[in-house]
Amino acid sequence: MAEGTERRPDIAGMVQRGEIQGLIAALKGADPDTMTEILDALVGMGEAAVPALVQAVREEEHQVHLVASVALGEIGRPAVLPLVRAFREKDGLTRVKIADILADIGDPALDEILGALRDPDEEIRVLSAIALGEMRNPRAIDHLIVALRDGSETVRAQAAISLGELGSSGGEEALAKAAEADPSPAVRQVAVNALIRVRGIKEDREVSRGRSPDPDQSMPR
Repeated sequence: MAEGTERRPDIAGMVQRGEIQGLIAALKGADPDTMTEILDALVGMGEAAVPALVQAVREEEHQVHLVASVALGEIGRPAVLPLVRAFREKDGLTRVKIADILADIGDPALDEILGALRDPDEEIRVLSAIALGEMRNPRAIDHLIVALRDGSETVRAQAAISLGELGSSGGEEALAKAAEADPSPAVRQVAVNALIRVRGIKEDREVSRGRSPDPDQSMPR
């Protein structure tokens, strides 16, 4: 082997031997092709790789936590409960990463995220509301409407933002009430913006169906 040439990791051998930690360790300094091979190998190992991957999400090394996050998202349902357990730990940066992964997993994680929206920890409720907006599942609407009455201004604001992202008329009335009556000026403004977004999406749908939009619905009342 030429001097200065790094030896590629034996990915196939590590998979055969079940060396999950070895695969994760090989991500450090790996080139893009090697990262892709390791990602495919970890996804292929499925549920067995989940505990080590959840731990790897906490790594500072960008390549490690990036591949771990993508792998967990692709593994999907078997990763949900271990991710939720880690989500409830008091580590802000890890919580943000895990919320993103759960949103990527989508419907299999929905019930757990809906439950986390009622967690005593404000940060978990905020991140859960963010994830629900990213998931775009209409089942979240009623839960986000309830979150508009949360004791935390930050949670209420994020619930309004996520209702706007969902773009469903199901949240329109609750957003209108928040825009008018929320005790926080910041939340009222966020609710106004979300309401404009919802009504804009509604108008676009009506136009696409050949209907004329109601001009009185374009601005909050």
